Parts: sequence; structure tokens; C-alpha cells
Amino acid sequence: MEALAPLGVVLALAFLCESLTEYFFSDLLAAAGMDKRYLRYIAAAVGMALALTYGLDAIDRFLGISPRVPHLGEALTGLVLGRGANYVHDFYGNYVGGRRPER
Repeated sequence: MEALAPLGVVLALAFLCESLTEYFFSDLLAAAGMDKRYLRYIAAAVGMALALTYGLDAIDRFLGISPRVPHLGEALTGLVLGRGANYVHDFYGNYVGGRRPER
């Protein structure tokens, strides 16, 4: 059970990344007349900021390998957090938030 704790942290930070991105940037993009496709890049930046702030290197933690370049593992984990935010959002909307997936 102890091995699943880092996965829970990654999912929680991905959810936080999604929430921060939607809350702070969705309306700003709409007000500026910009397309919502830019939210994925903003989510990547927010995810990287979260991973670097918390020192989260999922590659080192799960695979046991660390990069030669300092903080590269944290930056890559941040990109996964930013991309994972969309999956967490879809899961929440489909299964927790009441909207059922179409079949």
C-alpha cells in the first residue's frame, strides 16, 4: 500500500493543476478572445511549476533512475501533471460529477 502513495500525490497534483488552470485562465482566455486550445500549454506550465515547487520526480520515484541534468525529472513530471490534468478532469466529469460517458 505504501507504494501507491506517490501515485496518489501525482493524481492529487494533477487535479490541483486542472483546477488552477480552469479557475484562473479559462475566463482570461475567453475574455482575450483566444482559443481554449492554449489551456493545454498553460496546464503544462502550471504542472511544471507544481512539480518543481514540491520537488516531485516521479521518474526517479517509480523507475529508480535519475537524470544527469538537475531538475529534468521534475520538469518531465510537471509535463505529465499538466497532461494528466485533462484525464483527471474527464474522469471527474464522467464518473464523479454526474455526467455519464456516451456509449
